[in-house]
Amino acid sequence: MGFLDKFKKQASAKQEENKLSWEESIQALNEDRITLQEFININADHPLFYSTPAGENKDGKMVLWLVNIPKLNMNFYPAFLSADFCQKSLSEAGRRNFMIIEGTLESALSSLDSSPALKQAGLIIQEERGRLTIPPGMRVVH
Repeated sequence: MGFLDKFKKQASAKQEENKLSWEESIQALNEDRITLQEFININADHPLFYSTPAGENKDGKMVLWLVNIPKLNMNFYPAFLSADFCQKSLSEAGRRNFMIIEGTLESALSSLDSSPALKQAGLIIQEERGRLTIPPGMRVVH
Protein backbone atom coordinates (compact mmCIF):
# COMPACT_ATOMS: atom_id res chain seq x y z
CA MET A 1 0.00 0.00 0.00
CA GLY A 2 1.42 3.34 -1.06
CA PHE A 3 1.65 6.45 1.10
CA LEU A 4 -1.37 8.08 -0.54
CA ASP A 5 -3.51 4.95 -0.07
CA LYS A 6 -2.48 4.75 3.59
CA PHE A 7 -3.28 8.46 4.07
CA LYS A 8 -6.72 8.03 2.44
CA LYS A 9 -7.47 5.02 4.66
CA GLN A 10 -6.51 6.96 7.81
CA ALA A 11 -8.58 9.97 6.71
CA SER A 12 -11.56 7.72 6.01
CA ALA A 13 -11.26 6.09 9.46
CA LYS A 14 -11.06 9.54 11.09
CA GLN A 15 -14.11 10.69 9.15
CA GLU A 16 -16.02 7.61 10.33
CA GLU A 17 -15.01 8.35 13.95
CA ASN A 18 -16.55 11.80 13.62
CA LYS A 19 -19.95 10.18 12.95
CA LEU A 20 -20.12 8.59 16.39
CA SER A 21 -23.15 9.29 18.56
CA TRP A 22 -22.70 10.65 22.08
CA GLU A 23 -23.05 7.15 23.56
CA GLU A 24 -20.68 5.60 21.02
CA SER A 25 -18.08 8.29 21.59
CA ILE A 26 -18.34 7.85 25.40
CA GLN A 27 -17.71 4.15 24.87
CA ALA A 28 -14.78 4.86 22.53
CA LEU A 29 -13.35 7.30 25.11
CA ASN A 30 -13.73 4.76 27.93
CA GLU A 31 -12.00 2.13 25.78
CA ASP A 32 -9.14 4.53 24.90
CA ARG A 33 -10.00 4.38 21.19
CA ILE A 34 -10.27 8.18 21.11
CA THR A 35 -8.71 10.90 23.25
CA LEU A 36 -10.67 13.40 25.31
CA GLN A 37 -9.78 16.10 22.77
CA GLU A 38 -11.16 13.93 19.96
CA PHE A 39 -14.32 13.35 22.03
CA ILE A 40 -14.75 17.11 22.45
CA ASN A 41 -14.25 17.77 18.74
CA ILE A 42 -16.61 14.96 17.68
CA ASN A 43 -19.35 16.20 20.05
CA ALA A 44 -18.84 19.96 19.65
CA ASP A 45 -22.40 20.42 18.34
CA HIS A 46 -24.06 18.02 20.79
CA PRO A 47 -26.86 19.76 22.73
CA LEU A 48 -26.21 20.51 26.39
CA PHE A 49 -28.27 22.33 28.99
CA TYR A 50 -26.80 24.62 31.62
CA SER A 51 -27.54 27.82 33.49
CA THR A 52 -25.70 31.03 34.16
CA PRO A 53 -22.67 30.47 36.39
CA ALA A 54 -23.81 32.98 39.03
CA GLY A 55 -27.19 32.85 40.68
CA GLU A 56 -29.15 32.90 43.90
CA ASN A 57 -29.07 30.15 46.44
CA LYS A 58 -32.08 29.25 48.59
CA ASP A 59 -31.17 32.07 51.02
CA GLY A 60 -31.21 34.66 48.24
CA LYS A 61 -27.42 35.13 48.18
CA MET A 62 -25.61 35.42 44.85
CA VAL A 63 -23.05 32.64 44.48
CA LEU A 64 -20.93 31.14 41.74
CA TRP A 65 -22.45 27.71 40.99
CA LEU A 66 -19.55 25.34 40.48
CA VAL A 67 -19.15 21.69 41.45
CA ASN A 68 -16.04 21.07 43.53
CA ILE A 69 -14.38 17.68 43.26
CA PRO A 70 -11.87 17.53 46.14
CA LYS A 71 -10.19 14.38 44.78
CA LEU A 72 -9.23 16.35 41.67
CA ASN A 73 -8.80 19.64 43.56
CA MET A 74 -10.81 21.38 40.82
CA ASN A 75 -14.06 23.21 40.28
CA PHE A 76 -16.37 22.35 37.40
CA TYR A 77 -19.15 24.23 35.65
CA PRO A 78 -22.16 21.88 35.46
CA ALA A 79 -23.91 21.01 32.20
CA PHE A 80 -26.52 18.36 31.51
CA LEU A 81 -27.71 16.15 28.65
CA SER A 82 -31.38 16.98 29.24
CA ALA A 83 -33.32 20.07 30.30
CA ASP A 84 -35.34 17.99 32.79
CA PHE A 85 -32.23 16.65 34.54
CA CYS A 86 -30.75 20.17 34.55
CA GLN A 87 -33.92 21.52 36.21
CA LYS A 88 -34.00 18.70 38.76
CA SER A 89 -30.29 18.91 39.63
CA LEU A 90 -30.17 22.69 40.03
CA SER A 91 -33.34 22.68 42.13
CA GLU A 92 -32.00 19.91 44.37
CA ALA A 93 -28.74 21.85 44.79
CA GLY A 94 -30.73 24.75 46.23
CA ARG A 95 -30.48 27.08 43.28
CA ARG A 96 -33.47 29.34 42.74
CA ASN A 97 -34.65 31.73 40.04
CA PHE A 98 -32.53 30.24 37.28
CA MET A 99 -32.99 29.90 33.57
CA ILE A 100 -31.90 26.93 31.52
CA ILE A 101 -29.76 27.65 28.49
CA GLU A 102 -29.83 25.21 25.60
CA GLY A 103 -26.43 25.27 23.97
CA THR A 104 -23.80 22.89 22.70
CA LEU A 105 -20.67 21.36 24.14
CA GLU A 106 -18.70 24.03 22.30
CA SER A 107 -20.80 26.90 23.69
CA ALA A 108 -20.62 25.52 27.23
CA LEU A 109 -16.83 25.27 27.03
CA SER A 110 -16.58 28.75 25.46
CA SER A 111 -18.67 30.23 28.28
CA LEU A 112 -15.84 29.34 30.65
CA ASP A 113 -13.77 32.09 29.01
CA SER A 114 -16.19 34.77 30.26
CA SER A 115 -14.48 35.43 33.61
CA PRO A 116 -11.17 34.76 35.38
CA ALA A 117 -12.88 32.51 37.97
CA LEU A 118 -14.47 30.37 35.24
CA LYS A 119 -11.22 30.09 33.25
CA GLN A 120 -9.89 28.06 36.18
CA ALA A 121 -12.89 25.69 36.04
CA GLY A 122 -13.48 22.60 33.98
CA LEU A 123 -16.81 21.36 32.66
CA ILE A 124 -18.74 18.51 34.25
CA ILE A 125 -21.42 16.92 32.09
CA GLN A 126 -23.88 15.18 34.35
CA GLU A 127 -26.46 12.63 33.40
CA GLU A 128 -28.47 10.19 35.43
CA ARG A 129 -26.08 7.35 34.55
CA GLY A 130 -22.84 9.14 35.38
CA ARG A 131 -20.67 12.11 34.62
CA LEU A 132 -17.86 13.21 32.37
CA THR A 133 -15.31 15.78 33.49
CA ILE A 134 -13.39 17.98 31.08
CA PRO A 135 -10.38 19.67 32.69
CA PRO A 136 -9.87 23.45 32.64
CA GLY A 137 -8.55 24.90 29.40
CA MET A 138 -9.83 22.23 27.02
CA ARG A 139 -11.81 23.66 24.10
CA VAL A 140 -13.07 22.56 20.69
CA VAL A 141 -10.25 22.62 18.13
CA HIS A 142 -11.34 23.31 14.56
